[in-house]
Amino acid sequence: MRIALIATLYNEADNVSHWWDCLMRQTTRPDEMVIVDGGSTDGTWEQLQALARQSPVPVRLKQQRCNIAAGRNLAIQMTEAEIIAVTDAGSFPERDWLSEITKPLLEDAQCDVSGGLNLSDVENNFQKFLAQFESPVVSGEFGGELHPSSRNTAFRRTAWADVGGYPEWLTLAGEDLLFTHELTRVGKKFSYNPKARVHWTVRPTAEAFFALNRRNAFGSAEARLHPTYFLRRLLLTFFPPLLLLSKHRFRHLKFRWRKNASSALGWLAGRWRGRKPPAGWKRVDGILLSPEAQKVLTFNAK
Repeated sequence: MRIALIATLYNEADNVSHWWDCLMRQTTRPDEMVIVDGGSTDGTWEQLQALARQSPVPVRLKQQRCNIAAGRNLAIQMTEAEIIAVTDAGSFPERDWLSEITKPLLEDAQCDVSGGLNLSDVENNFQKFLAQFESPVVSGEFGGELHPSSRNTAFRRTAWADVGGYPEWLTLAGEDLLFTHELTRVGKKFSYNPKARVHWTVRPTAEAFFALNRRNAFGSAEARLHPTYFLRRLLLTFFPPLLLLSKHRFRHLKFRWRKNASSALGWLAGRWRGRKPPAGWKRVDGILLSPEAQKVLTFNAK
């Protein structure tokens, strides 16, 4: 069974060489790699071309201005492999990652999606400070369900096609979360393998961290995901004394307020100014589903 490793990247000149080295050191190599550059302007594309020429694995490269979801879909369309392993530049897989992330799919014909363990690396004082509030280990679980991040996942091509691929209509963030929610709702079987480990670096400054919070919350609002979670953040933003009820109580109140506010305001912006679902998309049991996913759901119900 053929395995393709696909990835997207944008302006990763400082990291692309180290990232590429992590891919080349894999104990199991993919049958091919497809990488889409979203229009880098910092020399990433030129570095990527030079690295690909030295690759022992067949590599297809494409540069096209697009968002992350469109880049991933384009990469998948450029390969015919039955199993798609996905990661991102700026995320650094351990040597056995590809072997471990695809193992559930190769060993269990009923498994459709595999997720691994994401480890947040701490390098500076701010990141050490942030570790007090953010767990350094993220398994990809949310609300009792497994929703793998697309920095660390693999799935069958048929599963990707059944939900119409990644939702390209989202502005920038939230595409992998909505994608996995759709896969869950149409009955795809998930597996979690903590031995498939990918490292990523937490944002190095408070401002960068808050900006990421806003972006992710904006995407969640567009995707209509987890409104209760963000309404709680909104409540804490407008009624700061409620922070005193948390386990941290009087510690770092200003930072904690700004953390909640960045998520809450990003979510509000997404609700007010974010893109609306395209025609044909419909909420089913609280989750937006593409027309393709709705067809699968109807077929399964018969």
